[in-house]
Amino acid sequence: MTELLDQAIAALSQLSDVEQDAIARQILGELVGKQAGTTLQQPPKIQRIYTDGACSGNPGPGGWGTVIYFTNGAVHEMGGADAKTTNNRMEMQAAVAALQYLKASGQTDPIELYTDSEYVKNGITQWIKGWKKKGWKTATGKPVLNPDLWQALDSLNSPQVQWRYVRGHSGDVGNERCDTIARAFSLGKTPTLKQLRL
Repeated sequence: MTELLDQAIAALSQLSDVEQDAIARQILGELVGKQAGTTLQQPPKIQRIYTDGACSGNPGPGGWGTVIYFTNGAVHEMGGADAKTTNNRMEMQAAVAALQYLKASGQTDPIELYTDSEYVKNGITQWIKGWKKKGWKTATGKPVLNPDLWQALDSLNSPQVQWRYVRGHSGDVGNERCDTIARAFSLGKTPTLKQLRL
């Protein structure tokens, strides 16, 4: 039994913090439900996700923001920073974080993911197929930029995700909030984020 527990702990340590948190909540929920002899209420479903990236200089200090909207009206926000990066990498990092959260939630219903980056939307929905066929090379034979993040996006993406383009700075509330989060992180500030426990 101890050996199995050690193996389980080792496997969990390989997962991201978001995935570990989701698994811990699920186990705790099952234990509480068994003790109470009841079925716990299902967590709220994700309806749509917004992502954005920002960079002070390109390259330069960058930040990313992700805002997740649930069907019950709840909101969960995430963000982060990188000391030396590009705007495209931050746009992609926001989308990776969004898909990691979606995967950790265990939800299988379709969701809409909004980005104001045509680079991200077109890359994941169109260009990536050709890049993979050519061994991560572009149509001109040059190596694809940011292959680490493209490969992460590719492994997390699924038909469940409906990619949508939204014009930046057009008054869309979700996009504007992501932009505020990303810009704050790119300037070395830590914005107050709405956090939801699944």
